[in-house]
Amino acid sequence: MNSLNLNIFNIVILVGIIHGIIFSLVIAFNKKRHSKTNYFLVLTSLALALSNLQYWFMDTELINRSVYDRHHLLFIPFEFLILPFFYFFVKSYLDKPVKLHEKILLYSPFVICILYLGIKGVIHLDIKLAKTINLIIEYASILLSIIIVLLIFKVLNNYEKSHSKPLLSDIKIKTQWLKNLLFLGLGIILIWFASISFLETTTNRGFYIFYPLWISITLIIYWIGYTAIIQKQIFIDRKEIRAKKENILKVKANKTTYHKIDTLITVSKLHLNHELSLQTLSQELNLSEGYISQLINKNAHLNFNDYINSIRVGEAKNMLLDSDYENYTIVAIGLEAGFNSKSSFYSAFKKFTNKTPVEYKKSVRNL
Repeated sequence: MNSLNLNIFNIVILVGIIHGIIFSLVIAFNKKRHSKTNYFLVLTSLALALSNLQYWFMDTELINRSVYDRHHLLFIPFEFLILPFFYFFVKSYLDKPVKLHEKILLYSPFVICILYLGIKGVIHLDIKLAKTINLIIEYASILLSIIIVLLIFKVLNNYEKSHSKPLLSDIKIKTQWLKNLLFLGLGIILIWFASISFLETTTNRGFYIFYPLWISITLIIYWIGYTAIIQKQIFIDRKEIRAKKENILKVKANKTTYHKIDTLITVSKLHLNHELSLQTLSQELNLSEGYISQLINKNAHLNFNDYINSIRVGEAKNMLLDSDYENYTIVAIGLEAGFNSKSSFYSAFKKFTNKTPVEYKKSVRNL
């Protein structure tokens, strides 16, 4: 290596490569970004960047192409991984499961290519035959890429059809940006095809005809990286906002229902009936016993029996303080407040006031 073959184009390509690697590492090591979707996004971005980097080494002559020719396994066919990773990213982005047979089918071309490179290194194929096989692999890679793009279009269309009439609670994930990206991808595949075809008809030994392809890949690294993160974050934020709104509405509805229950009991004096139970209240309100119990627990911070007894104690306290009830016995007041026995009245009164009814009456009168 006498000097580097640097120019404005491969400098731009290098900037894109560095950006792709840094972006991938930042997302990979950011705990807040850990998810299966971002895992496939990182792999897609890395495959794009490393694919360009490999060819950039040869273009700038930082690593001579003959090194790759002698050591075949140094060359890794990342182009066979880019679209499989992106396919899995799209499925994860749409909350669709990635199936085992999909992984086997989409990863197998990469594995086959690696095996071929290993065999090629051992057998030392004739140069003409090796070039022919390499060209076949390039065209096969192009064909595979087109097939995967079409599969992604199918996944997106199926998602859009299944969400054509979403429920009010559903949030539809934006897919148009992915379709736009796929159209750009098809354009890049066309550039790729043209570059390979033109390479066979030119004597130029340089990689200049691949610059449009590599620069396009640089642009797509930026697009995929930032758009995917932004769109996914928007979707997550919308889900959280909607959940928060629903929770607020639920709390308000529960408070309203609790207020109705509390008003019915106190205004209609249901607590004066010593036989009042959760079951009879459930029938009266046409609400489930569990729901009523839950509302009372959350709003009054008491179980049903304590809640009713607290109202009865309040009723008894009012009568004990009222001179109109001066001549009546304390037990009679307790029974008229809704308690079914002297013991239950005294026990509840002590629980909520820390005093017996007699002690309470005396303490109030001594004020």
